[in-house]
Amino acid sequence: MDNLIGKTLDGLYTIQELIGAGGMANVYKAVVSAPGGPVPEGTVVAVKVLRQELMHDADLVRRFKNESKAISLLNHPNIVKVYDVSVGESLQYIVMECVEGMTLREYLNERGGKITSRETVHFIAQILRALDHAHRNGVVHRDIKPQNIMLLDNGQLRMMDFGIARISRAENQIQNGKKTMGSVHYISPEQAKGEETDPKSDIYSVGVMMYEMLSGRLPFDADDMVEVARKQIRDTPKPLAELAPEVPTGLVQITERAMAKLPVNRYSSAAEMLEALDAYVQDPSVTFQYQYVKEEPEKVVNEPMPQKRSIRRPPEKPAANPARPKAKTKKKKRSGFMPVLLGITTAFALACAALCWTILNDSSNIMTDRDDIVLGDFSGMTQDEVKASEQVASGQVVVNWEEEYSNDYAAGYVYKQSPVAGRTVREGQSVTLTVSLGIHYVTVPDLTNYVQADGEQQLKDLGVSVLVTQAVDESVAAGSIIRTDPAAGSQVAAGTTVVIYVSRPQVATTTKVPSLIGMNVDDARTLLVQRKLGLGSQTEQYSDQPVGSIISQNPGEGASAKLNTRVSVVVSAGPEPAPEPEAPSESTAGSGGSGGWLGGLFGGGSSSSESTGASSSSSTTGGGLSDWWTSWLG
Repeated sequence: MDNLIGKTLDGLYTIQELIGAGGMANVYKAVVSAPGGPVPEGTVVAVKVLRQELMHDADLVRRFKNESKAISLLNHPNIVKVYDVSVGESLQYIVMECVEGMTLREYLNERGGKITSRETVHFIAQILRALDHAHRNGVVHRDIKPQNIMLLDNGQLRMMDFGIARISRAENQIQNGKKTMGSVHYISPEQAKGEETDPKSDIYSVGVMMYEMLSGRLPFDADDMVEVARKQIRDTPKPLAELAPEVPTGLVQITERAMAKLPVNRYSSAAEMLEALDAYVQDPSVTFQYQYVKEEPEKVVNEPMPQKRSIRRPPEKPAANPARPKAKTKKKKRSGFMPVLLGITTAFALACAALCWTILNDSSNIMTDRDDIVLGDFSGMTQDEVKASEQVASGQVVVNWEEEYSNDYAAGYVYKQSPVAGRTVREGQSVTLTVSLGIHYVTVPDLTNYVQADGEQQLKDLGVSVLVTQAVDESVAAGSIIRTDPAAGSQVAAGTTVVIYVSRPQVATTTKVPSLIGMNVDDARTLLVQRKLGLGSQTEQYSDQPVGSIISQNPGEGASAKLNTRVSVVVSAGPEPAPEPEAPSESTAGSGGSGGWLGGLFGGGSSSSESTGASSSSSTTGGGLSDWWTSWLG
């Protein structure tokens, strides 16, 4: 039994069960069992604990601490939330949101590895939003793959596992020592070569996932992982258009750009790739005119360059022309005036410059006596904390407050500042601080029976994403909305994906069996084919109906039958002929009276007896021909 199950970490998190195990850490389901924690008591959480046997591995410990640092910088609906971090000497763990669902890998496996273009765009858009947030906060994931993405029941994704993330802040820079980091099937060529990574490396991994989702196969695969890495560097994947010709051209182009070998040919950011996806969603027939360079230009350091001062050189004097002495004499005539004018102009300009310099920079001038200050960083503060800060409380900075909704920042906290922190400003400078109103929740409207386009537009106007899927509902006209998920009246955050179910034209699988009675076989066969049915077995039976006409059928008229069902028929053979009479025997041929063969046939009436002299005219009510015929027919 796991020695952590049943224990309470730091008096707050009671471990209930092991829900996942990895090479670096185990993940447990736990419950907050005491007040005073980062989330309310009773909240179910996931606790990722560094394995005890790895506590002495400095590299793995560094990676675990890096993950905790990276994920703590992030707060986004598509990233697993982190509540608490503990990196003590004896135990290191991360307390995260407990996500119920399956990995994107499991989802793809259930569907044979290939999904629709619409689903692909739905998933990739969420991944890019998460990456855009991470990259803006200086975090490069470096291990994007379906195994590291959770899929919730409502279709939302949660990105996780930032164990090898690179934090691109100077004090937190992580060097990989020329090691290949990340899952080899999804890593970028520069990762495979052990080179420095940046946000474009994550873009490449996203492109690989798109390729896999749309085609059902990885771009590069081999038994040897080293060989896969080599293919990432040198090989070109089989064109997506060949593997999945049904995929629109625009979506193929987006995938190919994301998977470009040279980083310079990829999207510059997750936001740029999102813009391309949005253009595709708006017009699936869109194509892009992307230009690619064959060789990557030399890398330059993007440092702020000092502004170049333009030095105005005096115009070169034209060479003396001995052929035109008059022009030379004329110039000498004006040479006495120009220096004087130039001197006056220069003196005036210098005087103006001196005055301006005095006004702007002399702290003792008549305009102001205020000093320059370096603007502090107010991001992440509450309004009260800002007001209590030294620069604001002393009046060095005047604050203009603004409020906006934000899905990424908790309500009441400053998340935007203008001018930015670190800027040198004059005392009394006004700074605009934007305070988050928290997540902007909207109500899903009732779109039942709305035309698809109208319903989509209403949702987009509310600021939510839309995923369309088709379903069958006989009560809703084709092309109209059946329902939404979340249901009408639900409160959802802006940016959340709402699924709308649209009624598709019903494909008939059954049909009514027509009446074939009285038809001949050929006409019946033609009618059945028209009704997408077939003619089955044919049997004959005597009847009083015309020969060759159908007298019965199975299934009968009006019955509901599956398409291509065969209908069996019975065809009239006409009336049954009368049986031929048998020849009389000699013993009875000469016998008199009505007691012979004929008499027996008609009822065997009594014959006259010579001994009695009785008459032979007996009754014919016995079993005569009529009774026999009736009995036979019956």
